[in-house]
Amino acid sequence: MPVSKRLLFLIVLFGLMGFLPQKAHALGLINASASASTSRPSASSPLNLVTDPLAIGSSGVSVFNNISTYLSSDSAKFFDSGAFSEGVTVATTSADKLTASFTTSTHLFIGKAIFLLVPITAMHIVSFTPQTAIPSGGKIIISYPISNSFAGSDTNQASPSAYTWMFNGLNPATDIQMKTSLGTATCSWAVSGVTNGSNNQTPTATCTVAGASIPAGATVWVFVGCTAATADSQGGRCTAQRPLLINPTNTGTRGTASIKSVSIATQDGSTNILDQSTVKMGTIESVFVVAHVDPTFSFTIDGVAASTDMHTVGTCGVTYANLSTNTSFASTPTEVNLGTITAAGNTYAAQKMTLRSNTGVGYAITATASGFLINPANGSYIVNAQGNVTANNTPAPTVINALTGGYGVNPCDANSRVNTTTWGQATPNFANPSPNFYYTLINYSGAPDSAGDVIYSVYGVRAGGSTPPGDYWQIITYTASVTF
Repeated sequence: MPVSKRLLFLIVLFGLMGFLPQKAHALGLINASASASTSRPSASSPLNLVTDPLAIGSSGVSVFNNISTYLSSDSAKFFDSGAFSEGVTVATTSADKLTASFTTSTHLFIGKAIFLLVPITAMHIVSFTPQTAIPSGGKIIISYPISNSFAGSDTNQASPSAYTWMFNGLNPATDIQMKTSLGTATCSWAVSGVTNGSNNQTPTATCTVAGASIPAGATVWVFVGCTAATADSQGGRCTAQRPLLINPTNTGTRGTASIKSVSIATQDGSTNILDQSTVKMGTIESVFVVAHVDPTFSFTIDGVAASTDMHTVGTCGVTYANLSTNTSFASTPTEVNLGTITAAGNTYAAQKMTLRSNTGVGYAITATASGFLINPANGSYIVNAQGNVTANNTPAPTVINALTGGYGVNPCDANSRVNTTTWGQATPNFANPSPNFYYTLINYSGAPDSAGDVIYSVYGVRAGGSTPPGDYWQIITYTASVTF
């Protein structure tokens, strides 16, 4: 072809290209993101039964190791042939996470074909900034991953999928909210790809913009699983969550997030793509945090100063008898000196006992003794206030007799741990234990105070009119026991 003809051909070709339609290239959405209110995967596993079916009245079940995790207080469901058959609440899970125990027993026969499910629901927040204005009549399209392609899978929107988020009966008219930082545009929402019994669906939420356009550069927030939202200088936020979207089950390993793609696109009124982006969302197993607290228990005995008024607040309480310890001797943790006693009146001493424990189910303090308060040189003794001991806590404690004298101990406190029906309060009762039989000073079914329970053992004695002179003594032993 001559040069002049070739030149003419190129000029004509370039001229015709100017009349061909121009293809627009969609821009990427700015700051596009998607997040969920919880990232815990749903749990779903067939049952690992030794005996098929699981008997009615069973309190737990074993599952296969498919990375599903059941947690205490989970509302689990048995799923049979596309429908829920029974609900249970998980009480505990074994260390290997393969056995779930229930708070109540099952009411139905449960077969191997049944799955144990825990659908974990969440609200999703999708946000982005369009580079191209979205006109009124245009669309915002949020597309989740395609559902399972195998026959018979993902057939119930109320059960979890391994592949995508299930919309779980989400109502597009009330359960999806859109807010924007600029303009007054609103959304009319529709959902698709959520039909029970169909496979290869792509769950999609589509907004048709109404009222005004969404300007380029505006921040758009979409709340999926939310019935009310707002936007202000602090940003967009859901004010009434209704988390419905069911998280997928874990398809990887514990500790590694299962990542899936979510597509966001905007269109004009003729369904032409304006901007689009793909964002990532992931689910990851909850972290088990384990700690152990050992049971604690301490029991100490301290002395009480001479001339201590046991009636005062903080000692035995204001309703206790108006009595004071003897003026001559303070007690120590290992010795109580009652001083010189007479038949003219009672003499008192006391020790302070403090019990500390982190148990919440109770404790007891008992006392045994070497025998009577006795004078070893001549065998004389002060009679027991309650009489000779015949059995544990028998006979009952009583007041010290003014004629015969008597000796014993009386527990008191300011926190109502002492049984005042037995031991009295305004008029205290006394008893002296024996080597073979104890008296219960405290038998409390609750938890000690956080700072410890303080109990006083008050020693009361009075000589009889014919009690021989000399030194009298005994050994008394206190035993504290805590229920763990």
